Amino acid sequence: MLIVGIPYLAPEAIAGAKIRTPERLDTVMAERLGEQLGLPVKLVQIDPAQQANALTTGQVDLLIGDHIAGQSTPGLTTHNMPAPAGENVTHRTDQPVPAQADQHIAAIPTGYAARPKAIIRSDTTLQHWKDAKGLTVCMSTAAFQAQALAQQWGTTVRTYRVPSDALVAVREGNCDIGLIDDVTWAPLMKFPEWKKFSSTLSENGPRAERVWLIPDHDVATKTWLTDTMKEWRRQGTINTMIEKWARDVAFDVYLDQEVPDCHGG
Repeated sequence: MLIVGIPYLAPEAIAGAKIRTPERLDTVMAERLGEQLGLPVKLVQIDPAQQANALTTGQVDLLIGDHIAGQSTPGLTTHNMPAPAGENVTHRTDQPVPAQADQHIAAIPTGYAARPKAIIRSDTTLQHWKDAKGLTVCMSTAAFQAQALAQQWGTTVRTYRVPSDALVAVREGNCDIGLIDDVTWAPLMKFPEWKKFSSTLSENGPRAERVWLIPDHDVATKTWLTDTMKEWRRQGTINTMIEKWARDVAFDVYLDQEVPDCHGG
């Protein structure tokens, strides 16, 4: 079995609840890696501050982390734990910061790199993040960078268990702005039902790249994983995952909106 640590594992849906697409591609990437190794995958949530310890003690085989642009220690970041879904966040500090450097941890880039991007009604007058002060901004609980960016600009942050819930809130007028990764924004906007929500704000915030974290002394795994990620890039594996994520989330929103949004579509 391949045990993979991830920074956030969404709670299981209650009995009878609809299954919805999670925010991050962590699960998809881990399962793809397991398939290539011929191993079943077990996901466990590891607080980013405990990543190095989880690896050195053998609690996990490898981890998925975030390398924030300009950060000196790739992958080893700390977040405040996300607020419960549906909670307004006004005085939290979720900006990832470098954890204590650990020279025994190797970070292998996955090729997935993104920054938060806004989803707003097309008839908006908003253009820049400074215009968003005091507005309600919604995203999923696992969207750490999105929460940090929105708080930085003095907005009221509201989190949801999955991204489709946040996007439905935007479409129904319960949120002024929704946030998803910029690399998923473009494929989502290809769907005609999102034409009325295709405005955005000026680019802001650091780019974060998803990385695999493994013990640096494990040369064989490091070499195999590096070669495998090169093959993923050649095959467009991450881009395929992104396109599927956008399709799945668009369908989730379609299923959740049994009636047109309150603004007429």
